[in-house]
Amino acid sequence: MTSGGQVDRIAAEFGIHFVSAAKRIEGPHQSKARRTCDTLLRKHGAGHLRLVLGLINTPSNRGNWSAPVLTAVSWLVLNKSDLVEHPTFVTCFDRFDLEALLTRAKEVNPSAPTITLAVLLSYELDRSIRVEIRGKAA
Repeated sequence: MTSGGQVDRIAAEFGIHFVSAAKRIEGPHQSKARRTCDTLLRKHGAGHLRLVLGLINTPSNRGNWSAPVLTAVSWLVLNKSDLVEHPTFVTCFDRFDLEALLTRAKEVNPSAPTITLAVLLSYELDRSIRVEIRGKAA
């Protein structure tokens, strides 16, 4: 199967429907980031793409299917294994407002919001895990 068909099938598992870049997004189940998802699938495999989509597919973050968010979350998973493997990772990650973090990243560094978002996610996750650890130790 070509990666194009596979990326559509994996996205459908999360209720995501890809639309043309020229079309307006009309709901939390639409994305223009088909090419980004296809790249993640080809470079890192189906399991990685499912993990990235699953992390974003929470009630508060569903709909943040943009290329910068997908790429930043992918970077975090690939480059911060110490944080991702922490037992409180999913709990901490679910608390993030990805839309607000992306807006902040665009304000801080308009020329490179994806990289800035990845760094912000890394810092926020590290801080959140440390707070979680301190809370359990008390």
